[in-house]
Amino acid sequence: MDRHGIAEGLKEIGVLMELKGENAFKIRAYQSGARMLESLEEDLFAVIADDRLTSLPGIGKALAEKIETLHATGELAFYDELKASVPDGLMEMLEIPGLGAKKIKAVHTALGVDSIAGLEQTCRQGAVAKLAGFGVKSQERIIAGIRNREAYGKRHLWWDAFAVAEPILKELRRLPQVERAEHAGTLRRGLETVGDLDFIVASSQSKPIMDWFTSQPDVSEITARGETKSSVRFTSGLQADLRVVPLAQFFFALHHFTGSKDHNVKMRQRALQRGFSLSEWGINARGGSEGGSGGEGKGESGETARGIDSEDALFAFMGLSLIPPELREDLGEIEAAEVGKMPRLVQAEDIRGVFHNHTSASDGRNTLAE
Repeated sequence: MDRHGIAEGLKEIGVLMELKGENAFKIRAYQSGARMLESLEEDLFAVIADDRLTSLPGIGKALAEKIETLHATGELAFYDELKASVPDGLMEMLEIPGLGAKKIKAVHTALGVDSIAGLEQTCRQGAVAKLAGFGVKSQERIIAGIRNREAYGKRHLWWDAFAVAEPILKELRRLPQVERAEHAGTLRRGLETVGDLDFIVASSQSKPIMDWFTSQPDVSEITARGETKSSVRFTSGLQADLRVVPLAQFFFALHHFTGSKDHNVKMRQRALQRGFSLSEWGINARGGSEGGSGGEGKGESGETARGIDSEDALFAFMGLSLIPPELREDLGEIEAAEVGKMPRLVQAEDIRGVFHNHTSASDGRNTLAE
């Protein structure tokens, strides 16, 4: 498991412990460990190989052992046992906007609620509003969140998602602070359905871009707002994430957030085999700095990644021909790109239509000529 997957696992352990009412110090330890891995500027493989995990701030011996186990096997008995001890319904409640682990624990402890259906029922009975730290407004927000959850969780047909995303991309490109902007995620890969939208922007001035993005007319909720990433939900329930990166990192971020996850794993493995690491920040000599390098790492031959100013150049640096986004699913595309045998994708001009007509030869009223 890579460091991103391990960080997500540590976050979930923290949430599970919070739902169980575990010691706050232990919970913070897992949260801090996750943040440390997310901000790690070295290749995790090298840190573990050099036995330096416990030298990282906030990583003690017990946490280091769990990280090493997850890295080596992708599994952790402690996590499996912890997850089994928490009702599935409590984890599902986390999908309700604005409802965190502490409030879920409070409702569960006071009212015995262990499902979304049970939570809605107790809210409509007015029981949740009477709990300390909640109130009538909190109760109303929970009911609204439950009502919207189904819409928010839906996948959207590619064409419907594109109809929302394309005008946003055009407007982003018009902003004077934007140097480059592209779609990413499942929309860019052309999947039949899209869960949410991803936009990657290159700029050195993120604030006016975030201001514009979060103030669009169809935004019903701002779920996150930061210097480099913001997330919004539209009235349709479709979520959109915007990430702003320096121009030097743009194509690394575009490749990473286009995905798929399985494709990215194979690409990172290929990078490690060639003596360097690949991430959304750049390409770096293994053991060197990831963050802030702008992609100036070196491979085994001493060739630098400094000139990577397109996805074509990124794949070429990896010894591959360009892999179109539609094929990045770890279904053999990397092996095909290695020998230069990428298939030709269907183009718009390849598509033909057909008329289906009933004529007087059967049950129609007109002849074929007519």
